[in-house]
Amino acid sequence: MSSELVLVIMFVSLVGLLLTGVPLAFTLGALALLFTITLWGPAALTVTVLNLFDTMHSESLLAIPLYVMMVSILQCAGVIESFYKAMELWSRRLPGGLAVGTIAICTIIAAMGLLALPSMLKRGYQPELAIGTICAGGTLGILIPPSVITIVYAVTAQASIGQMFIAGVVPGLLLALLYIGYIVLRSALNPSIAPRSMDDVTITWAMRIASLKSLVCRSSSSSVCSAPSTWGSQRRWKPQPWASRSTSSR
Repeated sequence: MSSELVLVIMFVSLVGLLLTGVPLAFTLGALALLFTITLWGPAALTVTVLNLFDTMHSESLLAIPLYVMMVSILQCAGVIESFYKAMELWSRRLPGGLAVGTIAICTIIAAMGLLALPSMLKRGYQPELAIGTICAGGTLGILIPPSVITIVYAVTAQASIGQMFIAGVVPGLLLALLYIGYIVLRSALNPSIAPRSMDDVTITWAMRIASLKSLVCRSSSSSVCSAPSTWGSQRRWKPQPWASRSTSSR
């Protein structure tokens, strides 16, 4: 069987299983298992198991649950809400200000963009613009660290996680600036899709500075808990002398 035919069969099988509604993890796993046995025989499963164990044994994957815990700490501490309120105050008079603030939030933590959807719809934003902003901002989490997908890819490809993080910063920030520019330009040309706030509340510079103070205080307090987890995910564990002596004595 030629490699071109195998590629076509795998692609058709992948699309067919995805159309049936089977979760992606089970789809990829079933196809990998089936084609491994078909092409190389049952003995090739030994290599599959060894590679799987070697990948899951990587200490770099410890960063994934620690990053999730860090985001949970930031959310429970109210940092995300404070940051969104600060962005809403500072970008109030900007065309599409809430959408611009959403992109800024997604640049830092992409998963928090959903918090902006009720506010944008309440202000009369076009649903297509509001949902598109959140979907576009969510893609920034793949490039701008901390990125879970980047960690998984780097471990699988045996590449440097730090170098991949650095390589994704500039493209991520460039995409964020392009998204912001598009939102501002389209909102300026068609104000009906992103109406500005017309309430009677007067936003002063004191209120803007106060929002930043609240954000800094909440961020500094939560970083005390989140920083050790991030540091621990980047530090390789080294056995202590007393541990090796204890193991040898047993």
